[in-house]
Amino acid sequence: MRINITFRHCDQSDELRNYVDTRFQKLKKYIDGPMDVNVVLSVEKFRNTAEVIIAGDGIRAAAKEEQDNMHTAIDLLSDKIERQLKRFRERLHGNKKGAGAAPEDVGAEINDDSGDRVIIMEKMPAKPMPVEEAVIQLQTMGRDILAFNNSETGAINVLYWRKDGTLGLMQP
Repeated sequence: MRINITFRHCDQSDELRNYVDTRFQKLKKYIDGPMDVNVVLSVEKFRNTAEVIIAGDGIRAAAKEEQDNMHTAIDLLSDKIERQLKRFRERLHGNKKGAGAAPEDVGAEINDDSGDRVIIMEKMPAKPMPVEEAVIQLQTMGRDILAFNNSETGAINVLYWRKDGTLGLMQP
């Protein structure tokens, strides 16, 4: 992580430079790759303004804070940018489920107290397709059931093999 500090209309002090460096070093834990942090500290009359732009590893985040005291502005700025990076990291690592995610087979087995009941969970993507294409895909996959997003109605449908050998379609 490379931190560039620019002073506008104020004196460059090692104390402020070290303070900014220590406050923004904690952002390393949110970004895995290389990152450029550009901090601009400026003073206009009685206003102390701190701005930051973070770029690198597919991320671009910016924040600006204005206070009476430069240290307070830097503190608020680092907290604000840290919240942005946390949100980005959550989205990146999939804490929120998005459409179009790759299918994931989860072999989770759950036994109840008697030990005779086993539930196996499988995650399947609900791809948008017409019913005819879903029938072809179910026949080629060799599975008994297929959940898909009906492109004609926009609803989630379930296509399954019935006991008599015909196909059944469940619609909401």
